[in-house]
Amino acid sequence: MKRNTSRTILALLVVLLVVGGLFAQTTTSGTLKFTGAWDGKKGIEAKGEAAYQVKIPMFVGEGPLMSGNNLKLKTQIGVSPIAATATLDAVLTPIAVLEVSLGGGAGTGWDFSLMDLAGLKLATGGIGTTLNSDQLAGTYYMGRLGAAFQFDTGAILEGDWTSVVIRAYQELNYKGYSNAPADIAWEFENGGAMVNGFNYKGEYILGYQMPLIVNLVGVQLETYAYNVLDSARTGLFSDLSILANTQINENLSVLTAVQFTNFEKDANRVIVKKAEPAFKRVAMILSYGY
Repeated sequence: MKRNTSRTILALLVVLLVVGGLFAQTTTSGTLKFTGAWDGKKGIEAKGEAAYQVKIPMFVGEGPLMSGNNLKLKTQIGVSPIAATATLDAVLTPIAVLEVSLGGGAGTGWDFSLMDLAGLKLATGGIGTTLNSDQLAGTYYMGRLGAAFQFDTGAILEGDWTSVVIRAYQELNYKGYSNAPADIAWEFENGGAMVNGFNYKGEYILGYQMPLIVNLVGVQLETYAYNVLDSARTGLFSDLSILANTQINENLSVLTAVQFTNFEKDANRVIVKKAEPAFKRVAMILSYGY
C-alpha cells in the first residue's frame, strides 16, 4: 500500500513539474485594432477590436518543425456603429507548418439611423424576401472549425530578403440567429441575407517580407460558399486583396488592402455574382500590439 501511494505521489509530482514548466513558459499578448474602409458608394465603414492571447508551449520537440509548437487561446471583442461581437478561439500548432483551430462567438446589432443602417435584420420568409430591422431582438451566433497550412521560406533560407510567406486556410462554420426559425432569412452587420446553417470559407495568402518600414507586400484570396450542406447551397464567391503592411514601430503597424470582388448584394440583400469582378473597397487596419 505504501509503495502504491509513493508511486501515485511521484506520478503527481512529475505531472505537476511538467505542467508547471509549460505554464512557466506561457506568454500573453494583446492587440488593439481599428479598421476603416471606403467603398465609394456607402461611404466609410469603421470597427474597433480588442484581443487578448495566451500562448502555451505544447508538443515541443527538436528541429525547426517542432521547436515552436504551441496552443493559443484567443479572445476578442469588436464594436462597430451597428453591432458588437465577442469570440473565443483555440489554435493548436502541432507542427510548424500546420494550425488547427476551433472557436465560436456571439453578437447583437442595433440601428444607426444617421446612416440608415441596421445591424440586425429579419425577414418573414426565405432568402429573397424583404428584411426589416430586428435590433437587439436576438443573438447572432457562430461556431467554426478550421485548418491552415503555412510556410515561410525564411525559416530555411538565410538572409534578410529570403522570406516568402504562404498560407492556405480552410474553414467550415455554422452561423445562426436566435430569433430566426429554420429557413427564415436574417442579416447581421451588413453581411447579406442568410439562413441558419453551415458555410465554407477559404483563405489563401502569398506574401513577401522585407527588412523595410513596408515590411510585407502580398495578395490574399478569400472564398465563400453558403448553406453548403443544404440543397439550396450557393456557388463560390471571392474577394481578392492587394496587401501592404507598414511597420511604424515595434508595436504599431498599418495594413492597407485594396479589395476586388465577384459578388454583391441585391435589393433584398441576396448575395449574387457580379457579371464581372470589380473594385470593392480600400481598407486600412491600424494595429497596436502589447
